[in-house]
Amino acid sequence: MKILSIQGHFGNINGQKIDFSDKLCCRVLPNGWGKTTLCAFIRVMLYGLNTSKRDTANSLSDKTKYYPQDGKPMSGRMTVEFAGRAITIIRGSSRNGLMQDFEAFYEDTGEPCTQITSRNCGEVLLGMSEDAFLSSAMVDGMDMTRSSSELNELLISLAQTGDSSTRCSSALKTLTRWRLDLNSGNGHGEQPRLEKDYKTAQEHLDDIAALEAQMVRQREKAAMLTEKAEKMHSEYEKVYRNYAGKMAEEESSLVVLKKDVEKRIRQLKSGLPDEILLREAEDALYGYEGAVELEREKRKNMPYVDSKFEDAVREVDKRRTKEEVKRNYIVRPRIRWSALILALVLALVAAGSSFSNINWGKLTPYVPYILSGMAFIALLTSFVGSVPRLDDPDEDYDESKQQLNMERKKTVGAQHMATSVLQEQYDVVVRAASKIWPNVKTVEQASEWIRGARHDLQLLRQEQSKLQDILVEMKKMENSRSIDVDAQKLVDDTRSKAVEARHAAEYAHQELSRMQGRVQTLGNALEWKNTRDSIKVAMDTAEQKMNALKLAEQVIEEQNAVLSARISPKITELAEQYMAYLTSDSYKEVKLDSSLRARCAGDDGTLLDALRLSSGTRDQLYFALRLAVCQVLTGNESVPIILDDPFVTWDNKRSEKGLRLLQSFANERQVILLTNRPAGRLAVNAPKASVKNL
Repeated sequence: MKILSIQGHFGNINGQKIDFSDKLCCRVLPNGWGKTTLCAFIRVMLYGLNTSKRDTANSLSDKTKYYPQDGKPMSGRMTVEFAGRAITIIRGSSRNGLMQDFEAFYEDTGEPCTQITSRNCGEVLLGMSEDAFLSSAMVDGMDMTRSSSELNELLISLAQTGDSSTRCSSALKTLTRWRLDLNSGNGHGEQPRLEKDYKTAQEHLDDIAALEAQMVRQREKAAMLTEKAEKMHSEYEKVYRNYAGKMAEEESSLVVLKKDVEKRIRQLKSGLPDEILLREAEDALYGYEGAVELEREKRKNMPYVDSKFEDAVREVDKRRTKEEVKRNYIVRPRIRWSALILALVLALVAAGSSFSNINWGKLTPYVPYILSGMAFIALLTSFVGSVPRLDDPDEDYDESKQQLNMERKKTVGAQHMATSVLQEQYDVVVRAASKIWPNVKTVEQASEWIRGARHDLQLLRQEQSKLQDILVEMKKMENSRSIDVDAQKLVDDTRSKAVEARHAAEYAHQELSRMQGRVQTLGNALEWKNTRDSIKVAMDTAEQKMNALKLAEQVIEEQNAVLSARISPKITELAEQYMAYLTSDSYKEVKLDSSLRARCAGDDGTLLDALRLSSGTRDQLYFALRLAVCQVLTGNESVPIILDDPFVTWDNKRSEKGLRLLQSFANERQVILLTNRPAGRLAVNAPKASVKNL
């Protein structure tokens, strides 16, 4: 591919059309004209403008840095030669965003070039991604040492399969994203959620098991107390019959009174239902009362659920607002006013010295420039570091809100479950009561009738006790001396013990019914066990996934290291040739590590890294490395090389060597050299260096 011409409104280009020739095209441009802007324009035309990038404390985004100085909408037009045909690429700005409108067509026929789109333009024309292009064919003299993980992976992919479809970093990023989805390390992810659900299910099973164990003990206790109450009642009847036998010879009035009481007892018995069915209905009523108590307990907190949720959300919003205020305060520019005032004073003095006739000796011609340089340095000092860099926030506020919403839903779900259990107990009470009273329709009616029957039963017991007391008392009135005080005391004591035993048995049955209602509220133990087992299976599966992901990351990293060792020799061989030519054989050996960091050695064989080399030699080393990388990466593809002042720190001798090396490259591909040094123009016209055999 060759770049034929460019034109656009981008930075300070201001609609100017620039044509490029084949082979080595050298453009001598003064500082400040826009060499860096021109390189950025070519990059944006090929790969588009990243509008999602925001300004930071250390750098400006492209959409801000290169906004047209002439005030017109950002746009561009570039004509390239690709596959033997001229193609015009147009990017413009609209409501879709800056440089988001795209068009590509053939220059000779005007028909659209359908194979090129806004997204794949650079990759189709150059055969590489934006990052690889910037790290190989786009050479910036101030940034030739830029590292590129994607470039390293592209070289490895080319060495292994001949294409660049494989990406180690993309695979590792995908594996890392999957691993964080499983367990982020801060309580989020599938594994923590499964562990929390497993813990909840296990707690329900433990509660159900504990209640069932209590129910077994309570059932045994109730059976024991019922048996004891029956024995006490039998003993009481036996004692009473013995006592009543002593009263057989009472007067007729006592007999009549006794018959009246017995008649009332018979009337009460005739209205009472079967005691077994009544006990079943009472147990159902106790269970319903337990469910009502649980539902009331859950419902009591419901009016505060939404308010607590809203308060918690407001608290999260307060923390977010506080964090934003803090971050806004941090990024507020802090200009060093003393340095700024010093810069202004120095600038005024420099301006005054240029018009005054003050004699400074030999330094008189240079004083304005020296003062201007000092003013510029003071101006830079006043703004450098004025906007600090922000760290990532400590809290994921959206995740906190989602967690609060889940807790709110859980509370509401528990209340709904309690309501469902209450409805079931309602039906159980109505069915149990309908066995005794078929006309029962509501639980209120059933409760009233059950309590009425229980009241009648208690009246019966009272009448029976009253009958016994009346008989004893009347006997005492008629023949006080003949009353057996010990026998009467025995009857009273036995009756009291029987009543206490009956009350204890009834209370035990009530507690058992409440426990049954609580178990029904917690749910079926088998269902919770199945839920826990399924969660355990999911946890094991997640653990297997986590182990597999860790193993995959390890294997990919190991294989990436092996493949890195395969591609380095190709780059090293070319870099050694270029370095030997640039340094006139002063440095003939170049070594690369797995990260493409270079070291070189002279005649003594001592390998020196970049820190131990002179600035000029270091730039020559990285210049040779970048040309070697470009040669290996592009292969047979004719990708143009674009250089932005690569010889900014080079002397004339080094610059001449570098230009002659670029001339040899220009025989195979287009080379665009942007520089501010007139020597660059002269070197282009110099005879071509014979470096084909390097």
